[in-house]
Formats: sequence, structure tokens, C-alpha cells
Amino acid sequence: METKTYVKSDLVNSIQSKYNNLPARDIERIIDVIFKYLSNCLVSGTSIEIRNFGCWRIKKMKPKSARNPKTGESISVGEKNKICWKSSKFLNQRINKNIEK
Repeated sequence: METKTYVKSDLVNSIQSKYNNLPARDIERIIDVIFKYLSNCLVSGTSIEIRNFGCWRIKKMKPKSARNPKTGESISVGEKNKICWKSSKFLNQRINKNIEK
């Protein structure tokens, strides 16, 4: 199965094909506002849950020591935040429906 990356312009075109009365630039602005809002929620530490799709949350990663693979030198990596994604049970079932044969 060949995979394709679905980009924002694909989303805009898909929505515009269903709602021809909306100009593409307005659809793109709406999408930008939604993504900006979701990003701001994550930055402020708020988790996001979209039913039947999944949820995002911020997880604090503890400081650790690591090695530079090129030089072998030991370095210290400070505390940082990481976005964790968990897909919904519904989405997992839909994704795996074709695999279980």
C-alpha cells in the first residue's frame, strides 16, 4: 500500500469540493484559526480530546544524560516537554479493520 502525506492544501481542497460556496482562502483561514487554537491549548498545558479521533497532551520529560554518537562524548539533556498522542479506540478499529483478515 502506497502512503501519501495529507497536507493542509489537500484539506482545503477537500472541504472546498464539498462546500463550493466557500472561497479557498476563507477555508484556509478557518483551518489556521483552529490549528492556532489547538497549539495555544497545548502550549498552556491544556490537553485536547477530539471524540472518535484521539487526544493530545503534554508530557514533561526528565533530564537525562546521553551520548553524542559522533564523538562518544557524554552530554546532559535538560528537562523538556513532549507532545503525546493517543488515538481513540474507534480510530484504531477503523485503521486495523483491513489488516485483520
